[in-house]
Amino acid sequence: MANKVLGVLGGLGPQATVYFSDMVVRYTEAASDQEHIPMIILNDTEIPDRTAFILGTSEESPLPKMIEDAKLLEKAGCSMIVIPCNTAHFFYDEVEKNVSIPIINIIDETVRYCVESTPGIKTVGLLATQGTVQSGSYKRYTDKYDLELITPDEEDEKKLMSIIYDQVKAGKSADILEFSEIISNMKRRGADVIVLGCTELSVINREYGLTVRDREIKDSMEILVVKSIEKCGKTVSKDCKLN
Repeated sequence: MANKVLGVLGGLGPQATVYFSDMVVRYTEAASDQEHIPMIILNDTEIPDRTAFILGTSEESPLPKMIEDAKLLEKAGCSMIVIPCNTAHFFYDEVEKNVSIPIINIIDETVRYCVESTPGIKTVGLLATQGTVQSGSYKRYTDKYDLELITPDEEDEKKLMSIIYDQVKAGKSADILEFSEIISNMKRRGADVIVLGCTELSVINREYGLTVRDREIKDSMEILVVKSIEKCGKTVSKDCKLN
């Protein structure tokens, strides 16, 4: 049976795309090159900023480029598509309508995993861009599973956006003390789990091993990687299981 080909609609941002593809390789149980998942990566850095459009500070919609890229991946022979960007899932339904192959939904998979891995869960704390928060993309799925969604207060949201844009996206090290304080504030407000709902925050997780040290932190990128491997019919390495 031919291997399933994973299409990566990337460039949102570039570092997160590279991180995702690297994780797929590292998380796959494989004894040779041929046992890994074939991937076609379209690292389209010309896709307009998702958050700016959602917040109304830009009139340039990312949707046309995302649809164009999804069609290119389908035409190239991909069996399914992933979009390693939480904010971009605001456009998920419209992109999905324009291709005949499945698109793995990072938000649906993340919230479902929170439910499956956390008995008695009632509240999800979301750390994400303002675009993701205001789009309601996560609330759509927390409502689906009868969960309460809480997000950072105004001060912490400003700090978080600076960490995402001024630090990680700019290729700088994140202020881990400030980031840890944001997480602690969310827990004090009653979050049963904390979702890293921005793929740039997953880069911080890689550097500091947040999900290894704290089982209440769930990394949307890690979850997307594991689900992608499973849906491609491969096995996740025993050393890379989700917490």
